[in-house]
This record gives sequence, structure tokens and C-alpha cells, in this order.
Amino acid sequence: MNSQSQEIIKLDEVYSTTKSTQLGGYFFRKVENLKSNFNSTDIAKKTYIYLILLVTSAVVFLFFTISIFLHGFDKPAYQLNPAQSNVAITTNIHRQEVLSDYLKTMTAIILKENPQEIRKKAATFRAITQATLEEIDPIRKRFVIMFLEDTQLLKISTQKQVSLLMGVNLAGVNLQGINFRFNNLQGVNLEKADLRGADLRKAKLSNAKLTNSCYNNYTLFDKNFDPVAAGMKEVAQSQVCF
Repeated sequence: MNSQSQEIIKLDEVYSTTKSTQLGGYFFRKVENLKSNFNSTDIAKKTYIYLILLVTSAVVFLFFTISIFLHGFDKPAYQLNPAQSNVAITTNIHRQEVLSDYLKTMTAIILKENPQEIRKKAATFRAITQATLEEIDPIRKRFVIMFLEDTQLLKISTQKQVSLLMGVNLAGVNLQGINFRFNNLQGVNLEKADLRGADLRKAKLSNAKLTNSCYNNYTLFDKNFDPVAAGMKEVAQSQVCF
């Protein structure tokens, strides 16, 4: 092969190598550009997702903040904050302890003393009872009144004797079916008390507060007593008193 032919072959090889290198570089750049585009797209997608999550979180936070603000002053006990909940629990425990101590003390006295001695201690019973009623809630007050009725201590509170309940606050207490017959209820606050089925015959009700207390056809009054004039309201047994 002559020298001219060898030079042509060398030129072809150089051209082919150069062309191949140029094509490889071209495709390499294309691939890198595509990767860059994909990476940018992924970043854009991730940024978009993060933005959506951020906005969603902000909306949820705002919703709960508004809800707490609107309903924070009317929350049931189980939704109170820890400090308020602790106060409520402590108060409830205290009231239960007061009621338990009262029942234990009164029961011990009743079992120890004879009926004559019990009547002589009416003033002591009144002081213990009234102090207890000041410390407890309406639900527990019902238990005290039921105890006094069942142990016949309410009979001490007759019209001629010092009243165990004189001037006590029984507002809003469920007193359904309680026998107050011949009891001295002077100055007792019975506003919004449930007196349906209670026996109030011969009870001394002068200065007793009966506004919005409930009665029905089973409540027993003296013939000359007008419950409507006293501010009471008639409520059927199937209805809510207060």
C-alpha cells in the first residue's frame, strides 16, 4: 500500500474517532441535562408537597385555635385543662369526705344515745347538719335529707322545736318524696328544688323561698296553701324540674 493510501486510512480513523467522541459528548450532555431536569422536577414536586403540608397544618391549627377560643368557656369537666381538672377532683373528694364524716358521726351518736337524749341534742345536730350542708353540693344534700328522714331526725324539727334545717340552702336539691310533715322549714331556701311527691302538710313554710320549685299532683299541701302564689310551678313527673 502506498503512502497516499495510508494517509487516507489514518484520516478516516481520526475522523471516525473524532465523530464518535463528539457524538458521545453530545449524548452525555443530553443525559446530564435530562438528569438535571428530572432532579429539578423532583425538587419542584417535593417543594410543592411540603408547601401543601405546611398550608394544611396551618389551616388545621387555626381551626383548633378558633374552636378552643369559641368553646373554651363552655367545656365539660372532662375537657378542662389539668389545673382546672385537679381543682374539680380535689373539690369532689373534699365534699365526699364531708358527707362521709357527717354520716359516720351522726350514726355513732344515734346508736349510742337513747331517743330522749337525742332530742336534747337537737342544737348540736343542727350545727353539724348546717355546717355539712354548706360544704356539699345539691346531689349530696339529698343524701343528708334522706338520712335525716330515715333516722327520724327530721321529726326533731317540728313546729315547736328548733329546726335542724332552719335557714339552710336547699336550692336545686332533688327532694322528691321526702316527708316534711310537721317540719319547721322557716327561712329554708327551696328555690328550684324538686318537691314532687313530697309531703308538706302542716310544715311551717313561713319565709321559706319556694320560687320555681317543682310540685305535681302527688305533692301534699295544706288545704289553705296556694303553691302558685308561693311561686312554685307544676311539673309532670315525666318532665324535667330544673
